[in-house]
Amino acid sequence: MSKLLNVHQAHVRYPLADHLLARLTGNHQAWVNVVRGVSLAIDKGETLAVVGESGSGKTTLVMALMGLVPLHRGEVEFESKRILQGPRGRLKPDRRRVAMMFQDPVGSLSPRMTVRAALAEPFEIHTPEVKDTGAEVTRLLDLVGLPVEFADRYPHQLSGGQARRIGVARALALDPALLIADEPTAGLDVSIQGDVLNLLSGLQKRLGLGIVIITHNLNIVRHVADHMAIMYLGQFVEQGTSEDIFRHPRHPYTKALLSANPNPDPDAQSDRLDLAGEVPSLLNVPSGCEFHTRCPLVQTDCRESVPVSREAAPGHVFQCHYPLKED
Repeated sequence: MSKLLNVHQAHVRYPLADHLLARLTGNHQAWVNVVRGVSLAIDKGETLAVVGESGSGKTTLVMALMGLVPLHRGEVEFESKRILQGPRGRLKPDRRRVAMMFQDPVGSLSPRMTVRAALAEPFEIHTPEVKDTGAEVTRLLDLVGLPVEFADRYPHQLSGGQARRIGVARALALDPALLIADEPTAGLDVSIQGDVLNLLSGLQKRLGLGIVIITHNLNIVRHVADHMAIMYLGQFVEQGTSEDIFRHPRHPYTKALLSANPNPDPDAQSDRLDLAGEVPSLLNVPSGCEFHTRCPLVQTDCRESVPVSREAAPGHVFQCHYPLKED
């Protein structure tokens, strides 16, 4: 049975800004590989969370899925149709079926456009046959729980939570099948974060949306994501259901991310796994297992050979020479 979205071995790279400087400093690379061999799948009504530190390639991955940056290699299928294929593939489906919420809720709205104009714009571009855009604006505001009076406000007159709801409404204007949300709770108070997540969850059940969430906030992943993928230096090092990964992480990097997540229980036993050092540069990726420079469990062969993908359970895969044991 085909999935809503299938990504196979996606690669994204950017040209270096200054080739002359690169040569003078002894770096002869013309490109930096930001996403390297990523594969994933998501079905209707499912939520996938892509988790990793800043600079791991999460946002670049979804920008490529949206066609905002070219895919160097790999294939992407959406609704059983091939929409991207390298080299330098770009999105070729009906753009109405894939929508994106950007990270900054206020900054993603034009300061010169009212909410009414921002919500009407998708119809003017993609469906000019829709004559009564005012009715569509009212429908979208009601969909996200805002009164119609908000239609005449400008972005600077909105709170962060209200601007995020407008972003959700704009993303859903053309009834997409897939919603990509880049840090949907960033910059919001904890109580507002819960409101936004509940809104997305309710809309998903109502509309059958597939959702890809890009985040580093593991507190939201456990409650909203069916599946999660852990990203490090442009690659997925572990993938599986959220329940499996939270209960039995197999890759040390996954365990370290979970260890960094605050636990409000003062009596909880601590089994933290701390990392040393900084994330390596993508211009100088370590040999062997690329995580070995920070891994507290590193062995000699970790520095020399690349680990192969292994399966801990059906659908739970990881790449590590010396995986953590199940509790």
